[in-house]
Amino acid sequence: MKLKLLHIGAGLLCACAQAPAQQPDPKNGRLDLGNGTEIEYRVAAYDKNVYQASKGHIGPVFGTDGGVPHTKLERLTFLQGKKRTLLDVVCMYDPWFERVDSNRFRVRAISSTSLLLTGTFSDAAGSYVAEWLIVDGVGVRTLLSNEPSVVRDKLRH
Repeated sequence: MKLKLLHIGAGLLCACAQAPAQQPDPKNGRLDLGNGTEIEYRVAAYDKNVYQASKGHIGPVFGTDGGVPHTKLERLTFLQGKKRTLLDVVCMYDPWFERVDSNRFRVRAISSTSLLLTGTFSDAAGSYVAEWLIVDGVGVRTLLSNEPSVVRDKLRH
């Protein structure tokens, strides 16, 4: 009996060793934020070789607690009617743990031609917040912070 269990265990080890390491597929999606606004996003696996080759010097890393990122937010687009506004997502890693939720985003009108989009991001450990001012279809990121008091403040409002 012990010999059979050992044989089965060895077979599983061989099968696992032969299977190629798989990167998660990029995640694409669209969220309805209400009042005729949506966001489209693209999250892709982060290439750990880039991190290792640069000895961890990849610039500010928002979304981790000091470890190597697993994913990177590659694209975030704000949609309002037929207008598409590409938003700055530089330095934004591990944006969400399992699935993205529209409750993580808030749109607030500033005037008839401008609005403020706030998003909170977290991989369950490294929470951060980003904010973009969108004026006449042009977006500028005005905030990117992992400071706990700033994240809490933005979550409340």
